[in-house]
Amino acid sequence: MELKQWDKSVEFYRKQYFISDEDLACMRQAGEQIMDQMRWAYDQLYDWMRQHKRYENYYTEELIGLLAEEEELFWTDIVLGRLSDEYIHTEAVYGLEFAKMNIPLEGYVGALVAFHEFIRQAYVRKGVQSFELMSAFKKFTQVSIDVVTEVYQDIISHQLEEQNEALRERSTPVAQIAKNVLLLPLVGFIDSKRAQDMMEAMLNNIAEQQAKVFILDISGVAIVDTAVANHLIKMTKASSLMGCHCIISGVSGPIAQTIVELGVQIDEIDTRGSMRDALAAALNRNL
Repeated sequence: MELKQWDKSVEFYRKQYFISDEDLACMRQAGEQIMDQMRWAYDQLYDWMRQHKRYENYYTEELIGLLAEEEELFWTDIVLGRLSDEYIHTEAVYGLEFAKMNIPLEGYVGALVAFHEFIRQAYVRKGVQSFELMSAFKKFTQVSIDVVTEVYQDIISHQLEEQNEALRERSTPVAQIAKNVLLLPLVGFIDSKRAQDMMEAMLNNIAEQQAKVFILDISGVAIVDTAVANHLIKMTKASSLMGCHCIISGVSGPIAQTIVELGVQIDEIDTRGSMRDALAAALNRNL
């Protein structure tokens, strides 16, 4: 998965967390006085990660080595208050890389918070801490947590969409049961999205298989209301336009009543009470 196109600018984060020019200037002035604390802060961070039992399988030497490659960049960006598009992009890229390593969000955020804490301690060690500085520092560090959280949320949304797509594909299993005869058994509930997926699967398979008869078995459908019935009728008409005859099987009494209430002309659709009857009609038609 690639990093998404970021739609939040520096100005967004400055307004979101009330970060002023004075805040950044305050951080920059204090940051210049703690530059010699960088090695101490990172050593503290790495020791903390190595001793963390909950995430010992994630806080590996490989991960520490990855962080060590960009020590100066992360340090100077934060302690000098360099809030820029480049800083936001860098945070997002590292969030994506951590996610690819299967590090959970709370594990990444935990490491970020620990790093920020050791920077705060560095201020104290140099005696430059003040209420104004701590307030500005807190607002600045919230940006990185916000960026990383959004990256992870985007990844989760992407994964869920892939899973849903796989489920939709499995929920529309078109099978060839005889030469030029296809079957789509429907089970469960049908909403507008699933109906559209069914239509696409049906028409694609008709085109690929050059099918002459398509059986839609609805005996396993939980509820057939007027919306579902309309979708089924549209599917039969669409298949007809492609030269394929559609048979709807598994039509029960309540379903028949619903179709009648729609005012559909009976000769517009071919229905059968059972799949066996539909199959017999399909094979007879295909002779």
